[in-house]
Amino acid sequence: MNFFYLIGIFVFSYLIGSVPFAYLLARFLYNVDLRRFGKRDVSAFNFYRVKKDRLLTFLVIVFDLLKGALAAWGAVHFLPGEFSAVLLAAGGALFGDVFPVWLGFHGSRGLNVAAGLLLIIDPRLVAIWLAFFLIYYLTVRQHIVAILIATFSLPLFVFFTRHIYFTDNTLMLILLIGVFIFQRHLQRVPDLVEQKRMKIKNGEK
Repeated sequence: MNFFYLIGIFVFSYLIGSVPFAYLLARFLYNVDLRRFGKRDVSAFNFYRVKKDRLLTFLVIVFDLLKGALAAWGAVHFLPGEFSAVLLAAGGALFGDVFPVWLGFHGSRGLNVAAGLLLIIDPRLVAIWLAFFLIYYLTVRQHIVAILIATFSLPLFVFFTRHIYFTDNTLMLILLIGVFIFQRHLQRVPDLVEQKRMKIKNGEK
């Protein structure tokens, strides 16, 4: 295992993940800084919340998926069979997306990049994650809560099936990804509580 290759994978993945497509599109097409509007992040969701442009939001999602996919491909291609390279690629891409140096470490929420990573590493994980999300979203009707529960459920599913369908390495990867997703989406819970409080105060359900 070449130490410098591993460092290169992390740096390469960080730089890819740190490209803020939502921010760039909003800035150059609308002269809007997403960090000052909506939920004040540079995610695809906030881009849509602020600009209501479905086509460009779709493009942002695709670009973010490609960031994760390219980082994972780099690890698999340049260091095949080295799981440490996959972990570093995942960590680098997610860290870059969530904490981009170009924007003062104020970035996105990591969700689409994580999905892009998993599409290359094991697409089944994306399907299972999405299935959990849809089940919980249809139950609670709050996408943030559904994301948190689905992200918590996925490692549990991998843990109990790791000797049948997955491996211990897969569990480590999912736990790493889950930390980033939880860190960013858990920050939204106080907003949801306040929204619910206001609805109750106004007599709404």
